[in-house]
Amino acid sequence: MSATSARLVTRLSRELGDHSRPLFTLLRRVRPVIATRRFGLVTRTDDVREVLADFAHFGVPTYNEKMMAVSGPFILGLDDTPLYRHDHQALRAAIRREDSDGLAQQTLSIARDRLQMTEGQIDVVGQFADPIIDAVLSDYFGTPGPGTATQLRWARDIFADVFLNVTSSPDSHYRALAAAAEMRPHLDNQIAVRRAALKAGHTVPDDVLTRLLQHSSADGGLHDIAIRHNLIGLIAGWIPTVSKSFACVVDELLRRPKQLARAQAAARAGDHATLSAYVFEALRFRPQTWALLRTCKTAQTVAAGTPRATRFRAGSKVLVATQSAMFDRRSVRAPKTFRIDRPFESYLHFGHGLHMCFGLEINRLQLPAMSVALLEGPTLRRAPGAAGQMTYDGPYPASLTVTRAGRNA
Repeated sequence: MSATSARLVTRLSRELGDHSRPLFTLLRRVRPVIATRRFGLVTRTDDVREVLADFAHFGVPTYNEKMMAVSGPFILGLDDTPLYRHDHQALRAAIRREDSDGLAQQTLSIARDRLQMTEGQIDVVGQFADPIIDAVLSDYFGTPGPGTATQLRWARDIFADVFLNVTSSPDSHYRALAAAAEMRPHLDNQIAVRRAALKAGHTVPDDVLTRLLQHSSADGGLHDIAIRHNLIGLIAGWIPTVSKSFACVVDELLRRPKQLARAQAAARAGDHATLSAYVFEALRFRPQTWALLRTCKTAQTVAAGTPRATRFRAGSKVLVATQSAMFDRRSVRAPKTFRIDRPFESYLHFGHGLHMCFGLEINRLQLPAMSVALLEGPTLRRAPGAAGQMTYDGPYPASLTVTRAGRNA
């Protein structure tokens, strides 16, 4: 596929994500499950959760193939194998749920500092979300990039090829290979320097890299190459998705003045729980992705025993429409209404089943922390003209400028 065609597909996919609700409302009613020889689609909540939970029949070999090309096996590209279980356990020992509160506070502190550096207007992507996420993760993982722009480019190019390049665009693949070729030696050097420091008995930070190196491969940990390719996967999977999610939340709240005013009131009152509810409900209307991709490994029937029971052929690619599921009236109360009383478990922002987002517990607090900093101060409005509209670099938000003035919502 040509670069022009690939860009067109990216644009069409983004437009579908932004304007998919009427289409999926119709599909959920008249054709909730679609299966052809090579393609499939599921749109209702029960079926979406069924496919994502059935990792025995619906796997991620496409992700694994591309991840292997850029680095090596990574848990989000592995099915339920001994390697997946080993690496997942090793990573979970280093990336701990109890770290979440501290990372949220660090995110909030850095975000407040960023706002102190600006006056009147700020681009919530390039001046705010991107540098904040990079700073927090670089410190937490112990693997800072050469700079935010470079780290962001590496992460975006790799993520785009592994998870978004459904057209197999060679340009996207080449960019990912080039990014990985720069990223691998950079991480190898950081791993080697930290291992030498540990061996010499020097004081080192208690970060993810240190924890991974302290847990030897002989004792169930990861060897250095495995540490490197899992870190590549984590960085590539984390930075672009959190940045895009935050931009989508802000853009959606700007579209809803009443909800934005109430979210700002919650932030100013220090009511972070209520603000968090606004964040994830806004993300339901404007998610960072509208679907996840799975491959049917062996022929399998979805929604068995119902009138919509459908058999998928082995090898078919199945789009699992997570946003559609979050608007399914059969499972979601008043789906068209913006409500902040929904249980967090009703959302599918972080997936479901075996490959639920590895950083869920951290991201669940990191996104609201950035939102607190942005919303607790002056009233937020779109910047005038084109600057106040979201622009994109391929599938990723590139800019969205807001003004901050006055204290009254």
